Amino acid sequence: MNTLWCKRGCILSARTSPRSARRAFSCVAIYCLILFAPATGLAQKDDEAEYRVKLAFLYNFAQFTQWPSEAFHDPSSPLTLCVAGPNPFQGEIEQGLRGRTVGGHPVEIKRLKPNDNPRACHMIFVRASEKKLAEKLLVEVQGSSILTVGESKGFENLGGVINLTLEENKLRFEINLDAARQTRLKISSKLLALAKIVKVEPAP
Repeated sequence: MNTLWCKRGCILSARTSPRSARRAFSCVAIYCLILFAPATGLAQKDDEAEYRVKLAFLYNFAQFTQWPSEAFHDPSSPLTLCVAGPNPFQGEIEQGLRGRTVGGHPVEIKRLKPNDNPRACHMIFVRASEKKLAEKLLVEVQGSSILTVGESKGFENLGGVINLTLEENKLRFEINLDAARQTRLKISSKLLALAKIVKVEPAP
């Protein structure tokens, strides 16, 4: 049974039936994502703690996003999370994803190298250090079913779908609905309800 990366308050009973557990998870997970994980990790002012929390966010973004079936070679293909820039999700942080799935797909993390095809990814996390690369990447994946997530100011204005922001020591997120609509991804209304919706004015 899947459980959310939460420090407290989101553990389902072992006696819960699988069907009830799935319903409970879908209701509880999204609230834990915002209410618990941000407050615990980021207060430590520690890079490892910060990216442990950010990986939990990314995992939950994936849980509440539906990819078209043709985005995967077969039902057992991994969901590939690519990192543009230095990969902070290594070692003990990455181990937290082992055994977890999204829609039945195991999650695979890889660093996006200069010669790699970004369209081979299902999600791309763009590090704050890669501002120049961000614009190029977003142009290259335009029109594809890729969930792009950034962590720097203005990422959503470049056409990124989700941007992680830090407010009062808590991690929040913005969603660019126009960018989301250009993909064929279906983002859950539960996720949209907790996001800051950003409307980007078209360039003159």
